[in-house]
Amino acid sequence: MWTISQVKENGRVAFKRNYWTCVIVSVVLGFFGSSNSSPIFSLNLSDEIESTGLAWDEFWTSFFESGFFVVLISMMLIALVIGLCISILVGNVMKVGGCRYFMENREYQTGVGAMAYGFREGRYLGTVGRMFLRDLYIFGWSLLLVIPGIIKSYSYMLVPYILAENPDMDRKRVFELSRQMMSGHKIEAFSLELSFIGWHLLSVLTCGILEVLYVSPYLHATKTEYYMAVKADAFRKGITNSMELPGVSDFEEYKTIQ
Repeated sequence: MWTISQVKENGRVAFKRNYWTCVIVSVVLGFFGSSNSSPIFSLNLSDEIESTGLAWDEFWTSFFESGFFVVLISMMLIALVIGLCISILVGNVMKVGGCRYFMENREYQTGVGAMAYGFREGRYLGTVGRMFLRDLYIFGWSLLLVIPGIIKSYSYMLVPYILAENPDMDRKRVFELSRQMMSGHKIEAFSLELSFIGWHLLSVLTCGILEVLYVSPYLHATKTEYYMAVKADAFRKGITNSMELPGVSDFEEYKTIQ
């Protein structure tokens, strides 16, 4: 039986085997992971108010009545919409590609091109749709309370890995399989992520340099090892099999057989 420490050690070995490529992939994933955030507009208005002698209430009255307020809100809404579109149409597909890369990396020397996996051979629309539904499900549960949203995020955390192995899997089966595979493993997954808190704190002390050069690729590789461990457990329990999840080496052969 595997342990979290063994999973982390396997992840560390896997990412160090192809260090710089793993770093590059992690940087790309980090960029697209934050693409749904709207830009922060930093306006140093307090100095202007003090210099002109305007009272706060007079300033805010004039601000809300001015056209600048409308323009600012419009810009923020446009930026939000653009960010969401990038996240849905590009970022989510890159997440699946990132899972594909780290799954290939643990078996053989691979390249950054693996990240484009979801864009190839008619996989794009299906990947976009399934990942969008995943985010929508988690968001919907989060509207109820924070805890249900967190639980569902762990229930569906394997969706991008499943799609990285079998992007043609039926939509309902993808979500069903992720839930079944994560049944009894949610606390374990939470503990795995919690074990990286020390690394994240150290990254803050290095202004994020450690995060980029070590922690992020280490975490991605470890999560991939965790998926493979959970997948092996699902095989033993008869939840799925090699026809549904054929691995990263045999998928094209699997499609031919089908």
